[in-house]
This record gives sequence, structure tokens and C-alpha cells, in this order.
Amino acid sequence: MPRSKPRSRLLAALALALCAACDGGDPPRLVVSTAPATSVAAAAPIVTTRVQLQNLGGRALLLDGLVPACGCASTAGMPARLDPGARAFVDVACRLPPTGSATFRELRLRSSDPAAPDQALRVSLPAAKIGPDPATLYFGYVAIGSSAIRDVALPDAVAIDGLPTPGPVFNYEPVPPRLAAGRSGLRVRFAPRGPGVVRATLDLGPAGTIDAIGVGYANVLAYPAEVRVPSPAHAGNLPAITLIGIGTEPLDVTRIDYPAGLGGELRTVVPGHQFRLVLRARGGGTTAGDAIRLRTGDVEEPVVSIPVVRDQPAS
Repeated sequence: MPRSKPRSRLLAALALALCAACDGGDPPRLVVSTAPATSVAAAAPIVTTRVQLQNLGGRALLLDGLVPACGCASTAGMPARLDPGARAFVDVACRLPPTGSATFRELRLRSSDPAAPDQALRVSLPAAKIGPDPATLYFGYVAIGSSAIRDVALPDAVAIDGLPTPGPVFNYEPVPPRLAAGRSGLRVRFAPRGPGVVRATLDLGPAGTIDAIGVGYANVLAYPAEVRVPSPAHAGNLPAITLIGIGTEPLDVTRIDYPAGLGGELRTVVPGHQFRLVLRARGGGTTAGDAIRLRTGDVEEPVVSIPVVRDQPAS
């Protein structure tokens, strides 16, 4: 019986040696390589970076997860295991900070590498050309004779006097100092001169451009002010238009002219004040410049035009 202990120890040592030989002996070793960041979206400043993970050790490497950083996260899952010599790729998407200067982010990669179980993954972010904020101005419904304003933040100060004239219904103004809070920007004022939808692309000089949209109205409100007609494949999903008379006299719709491809039925909700125009598709198709035209008894607004835009079928 006393001789069994040395024999057991010998067998155990032999088993460990065999395991080490099968596993390669050396522990797993994670090596991370990061490619330069590549921009993937100009409108929303997002960049992606491809990261290569490689196991240069002699045993299987277990990957526990990638801890995201501020504004950065992986866009696809990574494998749970890397065999010796194997490699995998992980794409990381990062949102550029609003500072506009080059910077970096550090994500944390957890693995079974005994020398670096919590490895820093550093992603360099290039300087971004930050444009106006917001990227689009929507003024909503504004009565003729009044105006609405929207403030725009800019990455750098812009001299308003040096900007191109924005047009007859838009105007640039400085932001009051008490509202600027140390940020560069300007104020855009929308003052419609007639009823209907107004669209414009405003030139802000070195700060880029910004799209603006507003709706002017007089005595008749139309919701929506513009009708977007689905493609023929979805022609049954037509919107209904709500008409509200806000003038001193009751609203009287005497006739409706429809563009090709559309018809409808006018239903009374509140006599003389509110109607609902239910649209229907019919043979033909709308073209650029088409509109629904409502003839009214209002002396100041005898015709209410509602532009019609047809969606393009998906290619």
C-alpha cells in the first residue's frame, strides 16, 4: 500500500504533461490591431474602425466581451473563442464629439489572456467638420403677417452681413447674447408672404447649408399642407386632409380640382368651419407640380392649393 502514492503522483504528472503537450503549453495571448477610422455617414458624424483580434498563444483564448465607451460600440458580435493562431474582426462605430477636434476613445476588451485580462482598445477619431445644429429647420404653420424664429448653433462664428441673402421670406438675425451662452450661431426668421408650403436651402457660408421649411396660411388651414401620395403599389394608403376655416366668414368650398390619379369626397365635420377631404386613387398618375385646388367663397383666399408629391417606387 505505501508504494501506491508515488505511483499516483507519477500518473498525475504524466497526465498534466500530456495536457500541456496537447494544448501547446503556452497560455493564450491576445494581440489587438486597429485600422484607421473610416467615415461612413456625413450627415450624422459616425466613423467605423475595424479591429483585428488574434490569439498568438498556445491555448484557446476565451473572449468575454467588449465594454463600450462614450459614443462607441461594436456593430456586430464577436466570437466567444479564438483557437491558437486564429483571428477575428470586430467593427466599432463611434459618434464624433461636437468639439470638431481629433480625439480618441478607449473600449475595454475582456479575455482569458492571463497577462492582459482587461485590455484597452484605443480608437482614434479624426477631426470632424461639424455643420449647423439642427440640420433642418421646421417652422410649422405661420400666419401671413406674422413670423416665427429658430436658432441655429454653428461650429464657428459667422458674420451675418457676409452671408448670401436667404430670400424674401427668410432672414438672418444675431442670437441675443443672453441666449447664446457662449456658443456661435444665428437666428433665422420665417415670415410668409402667401399661403402654402415654403422650402429653401439656406447658405450659411463656411458653416455649410441648412434646409428650411414652413407653411404660410391666411383664412384656411389644411392639415397636411402637402400630400405625399404612395407609390402605385401602395396607392390604397392615401392620407385624409383636414380643412379648418379660421376667417370671420364661414368657410364654403364650392369646387375641388384634383390632379390626375386622385379623386376624393369632402365630408362636413363642423358646418362652415371644418371639413375632411378623403382622398381616393383613380387611373393615371400625378406629375411634378400637381396640386389639389379648393375653390372657396373667401374673397381673400379664393383658391387653396395643396401640393401633391408622389413617392418614387423602390428600385
